[in-house]
Amino acid sequence: MRKSFLLALVACGCAVWCSASLAAVRLDIKNDSTEDCSVALNARIDQTTWLTVGWYVYAAGEEAPIILDEVNNIHSVYLYHDCSLKVNSQDETKTAWVKVNRKFSDTIPMDGQQGYEEVTFVRLQQSQYVIPSF
Repeated sequence: MRKSFLLALVACGCAVWCSASLAAVRLDIKNDSTEDCSVALNARIDQTTWLTVGWYVYAAGEEAPIILDEVNNIHSVYLYHDCSLKVNSQDETKTAWVKVNRKFSDTIPMDGQQGYEEVTFVRLQQSQYVIPSF
């Protein structure tokens, strides 16, 4: 009896651990502007590591999801786009470095590296984001 209880406890623990490790964040992004826009994301993937990834290009009027397999919480995600991103006083912001004109995925800081520039990201509050018309 005690052995079966322990096995059940271990199985439940494994199930919880596996489901937590398989969590992913889905972002639904729509470009309401009249221009093509490039999107980059900066997200915490654990207590000490940040993932910065881009570029996702959205044509005018395009709507498509981005799935971040390494991220567990939408509130850990910051977004930047090159179509006149407007930062409001109530927005939480974070600066990070992005690769200029090339696709990238970095988990180490690229501060000041050649081919990178510093931009300001805005923290997402929900899983849907609309790039507004200018």
